[in-house]
Amino acid sequence: MSDKMSKKERQEKLVESMKRWQKVENAAVGQTARVIEQTDNPLIRLVMEGIQRDSNLHHRIQQLIIDSVTRGTTAVNPRDLENVWDGIEEHIEIEKRTVALAEEALALLDHDREGYQKYLLSWLLEDEKKHDKLLADLVLIKRAMYP
Repeated sequence: MSDKMSKKERQEKLVESMKRWQKVENAAVGQTARVIEQTDNPLIRLVMEGIQRDSNLHHRIQQLIIDSVTRGTTAVNPRDLENVWDGIEEHIEIEKRTVALAEEALALLDHDREGYQKYLLSWLLEDEKKHDKLLADLVLIKRAMYP
């Protein structure tokens, strides 16, 4: 399907898709707020708040995609990366340590009896792995800029 569309048509469809997705993310924010209002349970509230923050972030990412198509803005240029690269490399090392610490903490649990702690530690571990991947992908962008 996308092979037969022009670049302009694909970009227009992408913008339409992002706008529809933003509406869904907005609905998710509202729905999580309703759940948060209905409970005092700290775990349920924390999960809903985490999802809510992610949905807000997703909305911002989708807007950046829209802007990159409609305004021609570039998300990253070589100077942007040069100015902060040392800090990014330091953060890559920090993320590796946090992954190791999360894995160490998980190994200490009796998985049959400590489901609450396992749930929270697994969540943290997945987030730390995600951060590590996001930073690793920045390395790929940098390499593409400097062949």
